Amino acid sequence: MNCLIIDDDPLICDLIKHFCSKQNWIESCISVSDGNQAVQAVNTQDFDLIFLDYNLPDLNAKSLLSLLPDIPVIMITTEESFGAGSYAFKQVIDFIVKPVNYDRFLQALMRFKSKLPEKEKNLQNRLVVKEGNSTVIIKTDEIRYIKSESNYVVFFLEDKKVMALMSLKKLVEELPKQFIRIHKSFIINLNFLERISTEEVLVNSEHIPIGLTYKEILLEKIKDWQ
Repeated sequence: MNCLIIDDDPLICDLIKHFCSKQNWIESCISVSDGNQAVQAVNTQDFDLIFLDYNLPDLNAKSLLSLLPDIPVIMITTEESFGAGSYAFKQVIDFIVKPVNYDRFLQALMRFKSKLPEKEKNLQNRLVVKEGNSTVIIKTDEIRYIKSESNYVVFFLEDKKVMALMSLKKLVEELPKQFIRIHKSFIINLNFLERISTEEVLVNSEHIPIGLTYKEILLEKIKDWQ
């Protein structure tokens, strides 16, 4: 997913970029500082989400929203009075008042994600992760299972492993629907599930324990799994 930040405050741009970098399903996030640059950007590149400030040097949000294509927008501004009125524009899905904190940002982002058609949600077909000094692109349909090890997670693929610094809790929220957490330390890909027993599952010929609190959720999900 690609995001565009339209804000003339470089500190806000850096903050939003930093917040976006915490989401593995966001592939890129660029910023522009005025409305003219914004119009040029959306006419030459594809964006899935826009973060838009109200007060810009040349065009305010009302003017710019009428010029932008039908791309979901999260307003980020000090103009609280524009909050209710912003929803008259069909692109606007949420409104965050500065100063921006991560919890409120994440709430808006999850609202955007919840509005995606189910088909689009499940097209998050790759993850971009950091392994040491390298950036690794992982195709999600190649992941057999994921294991948490301290502050790291290990992705087990068909013929290799990739270790990245991230949390399992955050990761499970970003993966497509075929992934499910079955233990405090494990997420599995249901497409590679071979067998379920009382205390473990078999995934790609590997024995993985089932946590008591996750077993009922797993059994319910596989009833409808195709």
